[in-house]
Amino acid sequence: MERDLALDILVAYEKDHTYLNIALNHALNSHQVKNDLVTALVYGTIQYRLRLEYELKAHIQGKRVKVTERMLLLMSMYEHLYMHMPDYAIVDSSVALAKKRRGARAASFVNAVLRSSFAQPADLSSLSEDDYLSIITSHPLWLVKMLKKQYGLETTKKILASDNEVPIKCARVNTLKISREALIQKDPRFKASPYTKDAVYYEGGNIAHTQAFKEGIVTIQDESSQCVAQLLSPQPGMQVLDMCAAPGSKTTHLAALMDNQGTIDAFDLYKHKIALINDNASRLGATIINAQVGDATNLETFGKKQYDAILLDGPCTGLGVLARKVEIRYHEPSAMDEIIPIQKKLLENAYQLCKMGGNIVYSTCTINKKENEKQVATFVKDHPDMRVVEEKTILPFDMHSDGFYMCLLKKDEL
Repeated sequence: MERDLALDILVAYEKDHTYLNIALNHALNSHQVKNDLVTALVYGTIQYRLRLEYELKAHIQGKRVKVTERMLLLMSMYEHLYMHMPDYAIVDSSVALAKKRRGARAASFVNAVLRSSFAQPADLSSLSEDDYLSIITSHPLWLVKMLKKQYGLETTKKILASDNEVPIKCARVNTLKISREALIQKDPRFKASPYTKDAVYYEGGNIAHTQAFKEGIVTIQDESSQCVAQLLSPQPGMQVLDMCAAPGSKTTHLAALMDNQGTIDAFDLYKHKIALINDNASRLGATIINAQVGDATNLETFGKKQYDAILLDGPCTGLGVLARKVEIRYHEPSAMDEIIPIQKKLLENAYQLCKMGGNIVYSTCTINKKENEKQVATFVKDHPDMRVVEEKTILPFDMHSDGFYMCLLKKDEL
């Protein structure tokens, strides 16, 4: 049943090009199965896809393989390489699945490819260093080369390894309702992070199913993401803008840091995402958030209002969250060319909306320096009254968290 459902999800993902987590959650909500096994099969197959395809390539021998057979072969190879299932069990169940779904001919093909590929693993020894890193960690070659150029070989190896690790279950204590110490006393499954003051790690199952989450005393938020609002450090009573706010994790953190005093205007492009912000704010008791539909690239969206502090958590390539969103690694590099001008426009609008003496935090969940340090350097060069106060990059292995970039900028009088 679990393999059947996992194959359904993988085929739907491959055909529809939907987000993997959406396809997975939809399927799991419709079936009573072992969620952990299905999740492992689905995410693992996509996460290690390059390696799996490399192992299968010689045994497929250039044949055009239908979607169902292709995803079944990839899933089976994942079980062989990473779940260490008995080969006979993998072959038997895969052949049965292929026969049920696609008939005897497909079953015969799957049987031959799996038996051959399991018996003759691919030789990786002749690959170049970059090609080897690409295949063994299942990151596209362009990404390996880019990271190596920007961070050096040893740091790149650490990044690639971190991207394939299971993320820590991390939450943020909602200090509008409880202290971290009181939360841990109330539920000892939460443990204090050694890195940031509001972060806790959870040693149970799904955080969203806990009473603490339902009561709004914690919210799910990665630790590096929590550093963003702390860097802006808005004070009670301030007029604050969150330009790209959904789903509201950072917005509600801003409200907590302001002790629910002042105002936060929060914008996002889509009505359904505004609903997410409002739902989060309601659950957490963040009462100073005014969530609105609006295009942050259009300055007219904001009227003539100016702000003491602005958070611009910009759209980006997401290269810091590959452990969580495994399919992002296979996006085309041309996505960077499309997003950098949008980031630049958003920064320009943030500048126009910031009061003299005010602060802006520009942040992304990517570790690509073209979207981060270089973007900020160009912005500051174009605006001599803006200066960098603090700039930092959190790499995925630093806190076993998402990779994040953040920069605190101040608007000075010339």
